[in-house]
Amino acid sequence: MGLNHDKSASPAASSMESIRSHILADPEMDMLAEDNSQNVTQDGWMVAYLDLMTLLLALFIIMGAISHSKAGVRMQAPSSPQKSASEGVTVSDNATVQRQGQKKGMEESVQRILGSNSLGGVMDYKLSPGQVRLQMHANMLFNTAGTHLSPKAMLMLKNIAKVLKNYRGKIEVAGHTDDAPLRRGRFKSNWELSSARAATVVEALINLGISQNRLHATGFADTMPVASNATAEGRAKNRRVEFIVEMGSEFLYER
Repeated sequence: MGLNHDKSASPAASSMESIRSHILADPEMDMLAEDNSQNVTQDGWMVAYLDLMTLLLALFIIMGAISHSKAGVRMQAPSSPQKSASEGVTVSDNATVQRQGQKKGMEESVQRILGSNSLGGVMDYKLSPGQVRLQMHANMLFNTAGTHLSPKAMLMLKNIAKVLKNYRGKIEVAGHTDDAPLRRGRFKSNWELSSARAATVVEALINLGISQNRLHATGFADTMPVASNATAEGRAKNRRVEFIVEMGSEFLYER
């Protein structure tokens, strides 16, 4: 019985093995397997390529961000030191406003002092860094080519002394002439005339109570004209006496 069973089962097993071998040996099945293998290889290459492109894009984005950040710092750096922390106004602007206010206040003070001493329409003034320059025509104090002070001139100098007492700085009295040569009188040149007039005014101011330690006299002749000597009007402006008062820390500003 056992021998008959083995003989009957053997043909069936052989038939199944034959079919399996036929299937495995089928060319179409081999081609399908090969195509699947190639597709897997191609898909792997595309994944690696896309990863590389992603990395390069990220690198370019980072480099661009760093470049823009550095450019922004360079543009903002020059303006930041000048800004104040509270109001955003530059220090130089604040200083300019302060100097302008100081100059305006000084001009008003000089005008008030001159006006209160009957010199508003008599003396001109000019403000410059550290000094006040007062000036008047020489013919208000002296005769032509002369150095004698009349009673009227002395009254005017008395008022000038009151003005000068409002300040504490040193005072230079400067004599100026036009360029016309001297033809008569005791002075040989405009240098002698301008120096003598300045000295005469200094002596009068000392007698009027101005300390001699604050005063000195200088003659400039025709070397510092304020107008053209080609006209009579210009020559009259050049013949003048100036009172230059040093202000020190009382009055400092830029031109």
